[in-house]
Amino acid sequence: MDGVKKAYIINHTHWDREWYETFEVFRFKLRNGLRYVQRLLEEGQMDSFFMDGQTIVLEDYKEIVTSEEFSILASFVKKGKIEVGPWYLLADEFLVSGESIIKNLEIGRKQSHALGSESNIGYLPDTFGHNSQMPQLLRGHGIEWALLWRGAVSDRFENKWKGADGSEVYAFVLPLMEGYYQTYLKSDDFIEKTKDYLTQTKPYLLFDQALILNGADHTFPAPDMQNRVQQLNDNVEGISFEQVKMADFTSAFHRKIPETELQGEQRDPSKIFILPGVYSTRSYLKNQNQLCEDQALYKMEALNVWSKGKSHSEEFMEYIWKMILKNHPHDSICGCSVDEVHEEMETRSQKVLSAIDQFSKDILQDDYPFDYLNSSVENDFLYLINNTPFAGTYPVEARIYIPVEQDLGTIKLFHQKEKIRFDILKRDQREEFMRHILAEPHYGEYAVYDVIMLVPFNGVETKALNIVRLKNEVPEINKTTSSFIENEFYKIEWEKDGLNILDKETGKTYNRQHLFLSTLDAGDTYNYSPPVHDCYSESKLVEVTNLTKANTFESAILHYELTSPASLNQNRTGASEDMVTTILKTKVTLYSDVRFIYFKTTVHNKAKDQKLRIGFEVEPGEISFGDTPFDLIKRKRLKEIEHDAKHNEESIMNQYPTTSTVITGEHQLAHRGLQEYEVDEYEGNVTAFLTLIRSVGWLSRRDLRTRGNGAGPGFETPGAQCIGSYEFEYGLILGKKHHSVNHPKKLRHKVLSQQSYVQKSGDLLFSLTDPGIVFSSFMKKESASFDIRLFNPGEDSRTTEICFGFQPSNIVEVNFNGNVAVELEAAKRLSISFTPKQIKTIRVW
Repeated sequence: MDGVKKAYIINHTHWDREWYETFEVFRFKLRNGLRYVQRLLEEGQMDSFFMDGQTIVLEDYKEIVTSEEFSILASFVKKGKIEVGPWYLLADEFLVSGESIIKNLEIGRKQSHALGSESNIGYLPDTFGHNSQMPQLLRGHGIEWALLWRGAVSDRFENKWKGADGSEVYAFVLPLMEGYYQTYLKSDDFIEKTKDYLTQTKPYLLFDQALILNGADHTFPAPDMQNRVQQLNDNVEGISFEQVKMADFTSAFHRKIPETELQGEQRDPSKIFILPGVYSTRSYLKNQNQLCEDQALYKMEALNVWSKGKSHSEEFMEYIWKMILKNHPHDSICGCSVDEVHEEMETRSQKVLSAIDQFSKDILQDDYPFDYLNSSVENDFLYLINNTPFAGTYPVEARIYIPVEQDLGTIKLFHQKEKIRFDILKRDQREEFMRHILAEPHYGEYAVYDVIMLVPFNGVETKALNIVRLKNEVPEINKTTSSFIENEFYKIEWEKDGLNILDKETGKTYNRQHLFLSTLDAGDTYNYSPPVHDCYSESKLVEVTNLTKANTFESAILHYELTSPASLNQNRTGASEDMVTTILKTKVTLYSDVRFIYFKTTVHNKAKDQKLRIGFEVEPGEISFGDTPFDLIKRKRLKEIEHDAKHNEESIMNQYPTTSTVITGEHQLAHRGLQEYEVDEYEGNVTAFLTLIRSVGWLSRRDLRTRGNGAGPGFETPGAQCIGSYEFEYGLILGKKHHSVNHPKKLRHKVLSQQSYVQKSGDLLFSLTDPGIVFSSFMKKESASFDIRLFNPGEDSRTTEICFGFQPSNIVEVNFNGNVAVELEAAKRLSISFTPKQIKTIRVW
């Protein structure tokens, strides 16, 4: 066969831990499958086996077999017969944070290297598109190769993939629609089917060397592979067939330079579906996941730095990260599995949050002890821990406990004899249950003050406040009947068709803000699909209550009603005759001296088969920006959309991924977990939408307008209709010159607090001077050191200063493996320069 001289056969399975069946069902099948693989290796029928690029399958297997059986499997890995890693698991690339992607590689590489597996390829066979910074992340971990399918389209199998910052990896792009899903070697007529596959593949081959990925989802190769390979060599003239390891396959291309180049993000659906509806499917999972990631980074990891790791919790913290990552495979975080899978995900998330909460309580109690056993002890200090490195005024919520015998009626707060601006939201006198494992449980009568304060921080910093008890009544917060709320930057008024927001700096008023819009959805968990006869339903503002003008904030609660069809009609072409009314309640808050509008919305959803969005009318324009892991991507608004896709094709929609922010014109939207956005024309005006809820009742269907085939089993998923109550947090910043990808931290990073009887001074750890450089994390690594991770999301080079509150003894730049890349000056003010889209990790002793 002309054009193909060598065919490398990699025996594999693609192992979704959970999808159309639960994890435990799939795990039992995995056990039997791995026993089968080991038997074929022992018999010599298979030369090697590639375990889907992930190590978690070994953990899953180990938990349900004897230690002797697992050691046999491990011996196959050490001998190079079974390859695992470099990933801990195969995660979605748009619905998880950049830090989670790094943790995924960090854990996977540690496990695979411990077993002796080379794990040298960024194996991404089935993720629903590829993010722009993946080449930089792979290269920073010493990985030079990648294998791609969905979203990556090229006229060559061999490619150079250049990431957003210019980092490059050698990328093999599976050229055909079936991708990694290759089962023809199990067929009776496997010789003819192999010839047919190679005939289709050879136009894409630059170097006459083909790859056969012999396996598929939850299935394993034929039991007589060695015999079949011999038959191929005997019957297919001119081609040498060989079973190889992935490492041997990539080595064969070491000096073969590709001619074609892929640039950045890969989301092209022209070869195979990229399934963009998953950005909004079961949005509650995205919300929970981001809360877990935030708590892990800005609570657990940050407190571990502040405490210098004295709790010796490395194993615990890895356990937490693993539990977070177990929700990240695409069929999990994307929401496109059976209901039971997602119920277990919610349980994992709750376990993560509970464990981090207790870890944090113990760290804070150790560093700033609170005495509840001796009612004569005065716990008159309140410590605040801010883990965001930018100077500014931060709203802080805290709870203060005063034994009833000490309480005088109210309190004041001071920082170094200066009054702190604060409000007492509520004072209760009640019995509290206090406990710590090193002290007996205790019931005590306390006056409990819930307070909110405005505190200036210089960066990542602790502050010590004094709690002063006063003999007065708690001052009441002013409840008014005004028609607006305002602060130094914005004035917000309301009408039945939305909010009117005045930007006081420019004098411009933005009308038709904060609209709830519901349309019908005849899609499934993978794709949105409007019915032939769609129906638009807009909310009405019916009441404004709890209008509050306090010392630190002004707020109002907006009550909306949205009457819409109860569901699709029976033939799914339009609306049912039945109508339902969904109740929505939004608290909108402006804090003094904070240029950010806070929204917290509760939706009591009653409608099925709908797409519910929140919209903000914006200036006319064709360009918007949405953030993805370690990047900010320019998006073009599609003015004409063809909804009716042909067979095996997928419509290109205006739906784009966003990690936590969307920027268009003068508007910047910030959010937690609302990871699908659109900028569309609505009623003649351009409007930016975040999807709150997408209600669908099927895992996959074959009758969508927007996707010309099924994407999975046709199982019903009533839980994906999202009937019930859900809470969402998002925010708005107006004015281009004030936009920053750091703004979502105002929503997602809460200042921590701890009451104590011990007096300590506050400390500045570090701060950043340029809000154009995005802060990602800081974590303890080596003894007496911590890493600061930053990135430049822009197209231009930028420089920021890192200002330390102590004299560092040593500072270096490291790659993601922790290896030193550049020695830096150990200065209290350090200037760090970034090329466009560059990620940097700075290690400080």
